[in-house]
Amino acid sequence: MQKPNQEVISYNLKMVGSEVHVVKNGGWRGKVEKVIDSEYFEISRIENPLETEIVSMYDIRSTTYGT
Repeated sequence: MQKPNQEVISYNLKMVGSEVHVVKNGGWRGKVEKVIDSEYFEISRIENPLETEIVSMYDIRSTTYGT
């Protein structure tokens, strides 16, 4: 049986490559580049992919529904 933290990280890995809306700092669109831990993701900005920021899962929203 996996540890609860590992289960969360495993689930969060499904977000990698997804386009998201970040609600902090005035709001901006980005792409999930990698999972840092069970709560944080590295997100690149759509308008400047070389600019990344570590963002809490509570500050991002999916831009697609379904799947």
